[in-house]
Amino acid sequence: MYKLKQAIADNDILSASLWLAYRFSIGEKLDVAHYQALLTEWAECATQAKVIGHSTQPDEAAFGRLLNFFYVDLAFSGDEKHYFSCQYSLINQVMDYRTGIPVSLAIIFQSLAKQLGFEVKGVNFPGHFLLCYQVNANRSLYIDPLNGKFLSPCELEQLYFSILSEIDDEKMPPEALAPAGCDETVMRLLHNLKASYINEKAFDKALLAVELLVELSPDDPYERRDRGFLLHQLDCTQVAIADYQYFIRRCPKDPANQLLEAQIRQLVDHPPVVLH
Repeated sequence: MYKLKQAIADNDILSASLWLAYRFSIGEKLDVAHYQALLTEWAECATQAKVIGHSTQPDEAAFGRLLNFFYVDLAFSGDEKHYFSCQYSLINQVMDYRTGIPVSLAIIFQSLAKQLGFEVKGVNFPGHFLLCYQVNANRSLYIDPLNGKFLSPCELEQLYFSILSEIDDEKMPPEALAPAGCDETVMRLLHNLKASYINEKAFDKALLAVELLVELSPDDPYERRDRGFLLHQLDCTQVAIADYQYFIRRCPKDPANQLLEAQIRQLVDHPPVVLH
């Protein structure tokens, strides 16, 4: 956990994502240095391919060449049908197989762009992580990490309201396009991993994701509620009850409380039988 937190503090999103994947690696531990070196190798290949000249500053034309290098030469692509596959949130596997979801592809592209001198940031857009290339002080370009396509202001608004269809606002709020910090991006990866493992009923790994979320955001009652659910599935009764009770105290008006109180009563009255 120390190395993950240190990478976040250093604003090193690639290293943070790799140390996160390290926590979920099975058997032989993931070689973080190998993947860091692989990204440097890709940056050197981009330089050799004259994405950017040795004596020039990155510009809009060079950025277009970088997109072509990433999505054509390196053949990165997005999988729109299997968002809940955990491999697409584990950066080492995305780098190995060159297929991912918006946030994982954005992390790799952003890290590669940074090595080449481009000002590229992630955007924690609702439901669909984005990239933002800061051309200059007055011009920003937004990119869909799934395919490297530029998104116009109109397309951004359409995407926003297609995801948040129940919002009554007439315009997309400016904060929807705010740059994402390293910690926000790591949290988004963890939320994806949690959902993926719950979908696969791999509750032990989902619990690890929630434990990391609780450690990174200890005051979030919703993560405590989710940890209680996973502990419940794993028959860790007493700790599950404590987490449910914590959520009820912190969020007394939440509509889920009636169900949680019923779950607590059931766990108290009918504790699971544990065979030793």
